[in-house]
Amino acid sequence: MIMKRFFFNFICISISLVLSAGAHAEQVIDYLLIEKVADTDTNSDCTQRGGLRVVLRNTHPSDIIDVQLDRYFSGVRQAGRSMFALRNGHSQPLGCDIVMGSDQSWHLIDARVINEQEALSRYGSIL
Repeated sequence: MIMKRFFFNFICISISLVLSAGAHAEQVIDYLLIEKVADTDTNSDCTQRGGLRVVLRNTHPSDIIDVQLDRYFSGVRQAGRSMFALRNGHSQPLGCDIVMGSDQSWHLIDARVINEQEALSRYGSIL
């Protein structure tokens, strides 16, 4: 009886921790915007091909966000993963949404709040 009760409590606590971690991750993701904007350089390859510049923006009022993105070209996931720390209020250009006549996009895989020291230790810089 005691063992059953312990096991039940352990499962409930584990589920609560997983759900709260997931809820926190969703809240962090809400502060990241992937936007398409006209390139300021009218002579850039992106503009010349009729594409738009894809930019990731951190809109959080105070936190640095650790970001992981996958890139897709013509609907196919490309090798590698973009990983970097993005300061609050900053943006990072990712690339053009059209390359060689095919669509290109980025999908947010993971995001979490990271402190400055950890970000510098992991990446060497903060964007």
